[in-house]
Amino acid sequence: MIVIIGILFPWYFFLIILVTIAAYIIDTFVFTEWRAKYFKNQNIKDQNYNQKATDALLNFETVKYFNAEQHEEDRYMKALLDYKKENVKVSYSLVTLNLSQALIIVICMSAILTLTLYSIRNGTL
Repeated sequence: MIVIIGILFPWYFFLIILVTIAAYIIDTFVFTEWRAKYFKNQNIKDQNYNQKATDALLNFETVKYFNAEQHEEDRYMKALLDYKKENVKVSYSLVTLNLSQALIIVICMSAILTLTLYSIRNGTL
């Protein structure tokens, strides 16, 4: 498709699309690498709250014996809250990635539409 644009349209259309594709790929790579740390933290928090729930349930007799239900509930709720916070960070990072990609596409389309309008008004297209 980009070859067809390069053949049928002026060179600056081809250049804009080529730059846009490169920017989109670089943006996606950079933001995906940036998001990886949030995924790692989310997985750690997920394991933490699951481990606390499993530990409390497997050792329910000991928890009951020492009357530690409230303590175990507090530990679990804190771990769950930490997981929820990390989950929100992952969601925000995805929104940031999507917005940056959309911005690249909008800039490309605006540039192409502006150049098209200019070329049509000049009679060169």
